[in-house]
Amino acid sequence: MKHRIDPKIDCVFKALLGSESNSNLLIHFLNAMLGGELAAPITRVEILNPYNDKEFFDDKLSIVDVKAEDEAEQLYQVEIQILVRRGYRNRGATLAEVF
Repeated sequence: MKHRIDPKIDCVFKALLGSESNSNLLIHFLNAMLGGELAAPITRVEILNPYNDKEFFDDKLSIVDVKAEDEAEQLYQVEIQILVRRGYRNRGATLAEVF
């Protein structure tokens, strides 16, 4: 069954993976994307404020789609990008095409 709501739309993506009520979906997503890189599967996440405050005066405020921390206090910042803009690969630590 095809859904009319596109999960690649920013606000839908945030609602699906960035809400506490859907934390199990985020856990499955992170385990699927990072499974080979993880020492053990993620079993719990805490959804965090997606704003990354400035550390220095000249820094820019950044906002990610989803920010979470697992039980091992590992931080995950998830960002969906439909268009890959020049220079973005240098800003992101890990990029993966999901959809």
